[in-house]
Amino acid sequence: MNATLAAAAAVGERCCVSSAETTPQLASLAPRLDEVARLLGVRSVLVMRSEPGAMAVAATAGDAAEHYAVGSVGKKAGDDQSRVPLYCEQVVDSGDEVFVRDSRVDELFAGNEDEIEFGLTNYLGLPVHNSAGEVVGTVCVLDEVAREYTQAERDELTGLRAQVETIVRSDGSALG
Repeated sequence: MNATLAAAAAVGERCCVSSAETTPQLASLAPRLDEVARLLGVRSVLVMRSEPGAMAVAATAGDAAEHYAVGSVGKKAGDDQSRVPLYCEQVVDSGDEVFVRDSRVDELFAGNEDEIEFGLTNYLGLPVHNSAGEVVGTVCVLDEVAREYTQAERDELTGLRAQVETIVRSDGSALG
């Protein structure tokens, strides 16, 4: 361990080591994921892959990363009216940004999986497109506090999405 890392570890700081976990193809973005979590002050930053019946974690960072192991999946509600849709499912289905200030008072998302299991009631997610322009996943942030996002914070997430899309467009298997 070099002196800088040793000094940071001695005072309990994270210096230059990423706590993000990713698929191998997204590994170069690990420090950026950590940076977005820090800059936005959110509990979780995720890159998700859309599968026919589920959303799967391709990358995770932030204090809530322990809830979202790379490869873990959340079942989509699909046509099941008795289930609350996943935040990211709505992004994929709509192809648009989804913002939920506080899911506890949101008609569509009240009682969703992230709220019930992890207390993450705030969400901002963007679609990730492949080289054919199809939505194949999301880049998103989650938090436990109802809040808005500034334009600068939204720009950070948009920039991260652009980086993810660059990788996905050159390697279709990048999200796992």
